[in-house]
Amino acid sequence: MRKLGGQRRDSKATSPAGPRVRAVVGTAGHVDHGKTTLTRHLTGIDTDRLGEEKARGISIELGFAWLDLPEDGGRVALVDVPGHERFVRQMIAGAAGIDLVALVIAADEGVMPQTREHLDICELLGVKAGMIVVSKCDLVDDEWLELVVEDLAETVKGTFLEGAPIVRYSAGDEDAKGRVVDQLAQLLDTEAEAIAAADGRPFKLSVDRAFTIKGFGTVVTGTSMSGAVSVGEPVEVLPSGLSAKVRGIETHGNATESVGAGERVALNLTGIEHTAIRRGDVVSTNKALVATSMIDVTFRALAHLDKPVADRTKGLLHIGTSQVEATLGLIGREVVAPGESVPAQLRLAHPVAFLPGEPFVLRGFAVLAGYGKTLGGGRAWVAQERRHRRGDADAATMIETIASGDVARACLAWITFAGEAGRDAVRLELELPFPPASIRDAIAKLTTAGDALRAGSRVASVAALRFVERDAIAQLTAFHTERPAARGPTIEELRTRSRASLPAETFAALVNHWQRTGLVAVDRDRIAKAGFEAHRTSAQERTMAATLAALEAGGLSPPRVVDLPEHLSLSADDVDEALGFLLDDGQALKVSRELVFARSHIVELHRQLVARISEDGPIDTATFKELTGVSRKWTIPLGEYFDRQKITVRVGERRQLRADAPRP
Repeated sequence: MRKLGGQRRDSKATSPAGPRVRAVVGTAGHVDHGKTTLTRHLTGIDTDRLGEEKARGISIELGFAWLDLPEDGGRVALVDVPGHERFVRQMIAGAAGIDLVALVIAADEGVMPQTREHLDICELLGVKAGMIVVSKCDLVDDEWLELVVEDLAETVKGTFLEGAPIVRYSAGDEDAKGRVVDQLAQLLDTEAEAIAAADGRPFKLSVDRAFTIKGFGTVVTGTSMSGAVSVGEPVEVLPSGLSAKVRGIETHGNATESVGAGERVALNLTGIEHTAIRRGDVVSTNKALVATSMIDVTFRALAHLDKPVADRTKGLLHIGTSQVEATLGLIGREVVAPGESVPAQLRLAHPVAFLPGEPFVLRGFAVLAGYGKTLGGGRAWVAQERRHRRGDADAATMIETIASGDVARACLAWITFAGEAGRDAVRLELELPFPPASIRDAIAKLTTAGDALRAGSRVASVAALRFVERDAIAQLTAFHTERPAARGPTIEELRTRSRASLPAETFAALVNHWQRTGLVAVDRDRIAKAGFEAHRTSAQERTMAATLAALEAGGLSPPRVVDLPEHLSLSADDVDEALGFLLDDGQALKVSRELVFARSHIVELHRQLVARISEDGPIDTATFKELTGVSRKWTIPLGEYFDRQKITVRVGERRQLRADAPRP
């Protein structure tokens, strides 16, 4: 059966046994320095699969192979990248997923422009370790070879390859091949901890090829950057947002049920045509990643540039396997000097998807003498919805805090930057460049410390809501001054007065925070400044007592609100004020616009109602009227009141208890 993503292999190659893949190793270096020959010698796999590559003798597209290390040392996935300056995009696409690099330099030519640019690109992409292979050693004498090695040492000084092992190699030399393999094995042992992928992040595969195979359908290949995916799992292709399903998975020619991070993968997808997918697209867990046209980043200008990189510089952004025109928006300065790192925003010509924290490269349009076109790169931290101004200090602080790696501080900075709305707690775990478990722990600590608050599905920064606190306290002060006899406004009334646009859930969480910090006191639905006590005159107290007595005497058929002033021989204003106090204090309950009852009578009716329905089942209006002992004039509003309080619910002509009904 034809393989999903297999390469051509020579006659000596055998079917792989499928050991664990320990790392992805990429070649790098100038054109025609022997990268593909080295890969073929190590693996037996010819990665030049195109006719044009055969005819021209150079790699144009990415090549993929595998190497099984001796003594059960595991498998290394090899990515052979083109070396020609015209194919740097392909080189970056291949280097985007590698763990280690083998920098290849031909002894007869030495360090060349693409040697330097490939080294820069690997460093910008976050490659931390590797080896140097001096190829074609059989073409030069020992004296020349020593000069090349000295030049190499100077070239890599100050980079991640400073002090890296240098292996001398000639094509076909089995001893030289053995030295390369041994060095790879040592690197894997040394860098094993650094290569290990973080747990819990969503699956992300940057597509480098999409094609169709008869009998299989659409197949995409790439290096899995994070997470895991299994056969049968739904996935999303970004930036298009098209849905698909994983029909099959292969790694290095072997079928498997699932695949994790850091492996060369071929995915057989159903529900989508291969023509709808192109290099640069991303396959990810559904809704885990987003496509965006603005990315907040840390940008580092290469140290060897001959001039600073200016704000609004245009270039080509390379992230994952995608290439897109972008404008670099610096924050806090007009230029960034060679070697400096600054917070910035990339504004893209069209949306791309990326994994928060993913490295990127920015290339210009002019060739730099001896170095290629690369201007710099860095880390893409978060997708952004709004464009930052150059002088936006808050944006700069937010980006720098996320870049610091302190998860709690980064979470707080990100939710604070969102303002009063806060952020969705579940999406927050996908928006930041940290494992979800670390983000959950950080949010829990922030809420416990009082720096953040949870409101339903959202989490907000207390600091971002400080202005709401100021407005609310000012409104409470004014309320207490104007109405010293009242306990305070309702919580909803205070929200409307201070910040009507703030969701009720968020305001309620904020009120809880104020209670914990001793700023306010809450009694049922009323809120007051801490320490405030209502002051009522003796006349007000007498009117309250008389009004309550009338309500209690009326039982379940009290006087209507409009009739109370005449009933008590008091002014309407005094009675309205007394009713307000009684309602505030919870001694009376408003059943309808016209009827207010003494609380004690409603509590007793509630008890009787629950007992009656629990014993006899749902009751009709006539039975409820019998229970109250009063006419329909009071029975109907009372029944509607218990419905509004979610104690009963009407089913046809009868009322029954709600499953979640509060008990008396």
